[in-house]
Amino acid sequence: MAELDQKRTLILEAALKRFKRYGLSKTTMEEIARDLEISKGSLYYYFSDKESIYVAVVERMIADCFIDMSAYVEQACEISQIIDRYLDLKETMLLEYHFLFGVNEWIKDVPSSLMRQTIELLQQVETAFLSATITKGIRTGELNPATDTALTAQLLVNVLFGLWVIWCKWQAAGFDPHDRKALKCFMDRERHVLTIFFNGLRYRP
Repeated sequence: MAELDQKRTLILEAALKRFKRYGLSKTTMEEIARDLEISKGSLYYYFSDKESIYVAVVERMIADCFIDMSAYVEQACEISQIIDRYLDLKETMLLEYHFLFGVNEWIKDVPSSLMRQTIELLQQVETAFLSATITKGIRTGELNPATDTALTAQLLVNVLFGLWVIWCKWQAAGFDPHDRKALKCFMDRERHVLTIFFNGLRYRP
C-alpha cells in the first residue's frame, strides 16, 4: 500500500509540473508517463485518464494548502486573525496554482464540467473552514449565537465565488501572476466582503 501511495504521489507531482507549464489541454498521458520513465499502461493502472489525474492534483493541492488552517482556527484569539491567514492562503494559491482554476474558463458562459468539479472541491473545503471559523466565534462570544453556521458559511462561499467569476471576466486578456496590482485589487475586495459579513455576525447583547 505504501508503495502504491508513493507511486501515485510521484504521478501527481509530475502531472502538476506538466499542467503548470502546458495546461491541461496540451498535456497528454503519454507525456506524463515519459516524464516518469514508465509505460503509459502503468500510468493507466493508477488513473483512467488525465482528467482524473487533474482532479487528484487539485484535491492534493487543496489538502496541502488547508492542512494548517484547522489547527490555526483553534489557536487564533480573534476572527480577524483567522481571516488574515485565510486571505494570505488564498493569495498564495492564486499565485502558485492559478493555472488549476481556469481563469479563462470562467470567462465563458458555460465552463467545462471538469472546471466546475474543480471549483466544487475548493468550495467544499472553504465552506468547512468558514463554518469552523463561525463556530469558533460563537463559542468565544465574538459572534451571534443565533447564527445558522452551515447556511452562513455556504452563502459566504457563494458570494466569494461570485467575486471570483467577475474578476475572471475582468482578466479576459489572461491572468498575469506578476500583476500584483490586479491581484491586490481582487484580494482587497475579498477582504471587504469578509469584513462586512463577519461584522454583521458579531454578537450584540
